[in-house]
Amino acid sequence: MTNTLEGYVIGDKDTRPWGTYEVTDVGTSDKGEFCEKLIIVSPANILSLQSHDMREETWRVVEGTLTVILNDSVITLQAGEEIFIPKGSIHAMANLSDAPCHVFERQEGICREEDIHRYLDMYGRDVAQSESPIVMASLEVYKDTLQKIKAL
Repeated sequence: MTNTLEGYVIGDKDTRPWGTYEVTDVGTSDKGEFCEKLIIVSPANILSLQSHDMREETWRVVEGTLTVILNDSVITLQAGEEIFIPKGSIHAMANLSDAPCHVFERQEGICREEDIHRYLDMYGRDVAQSESPIVMASLEVYKDTLQKIKAL
């Protein structure tokens, strides 16, 4: 097994406006490439509303409470619970609590940062425009979640 993948190396860490992540494993499986990360979402933070064309993801909450936007739905996960994010789904992670949320993420397919299509981002990063009904509905759910974060 290799410890690198195009764009990902085991042990890579990054700090983002919403928290941090660390790459814990990379390689190939029957679904293509995989990349595993430990993501820590800081309290009262949210990742961008996004989708991926080339990969699916599974998120498992290790510690804390995670608010998940999946298309036009909101799902709350506690430690030990997980959710599958299919390719093409509009999604985001949010932490509406006052404690960090630790999430194990497994990406499968073609794992590249360039495969992130952002539709809304509270940190000023570029976003794509879309008139798709599911994107429009997801944007409303995301905006509602942003309002909850701002009220914390």
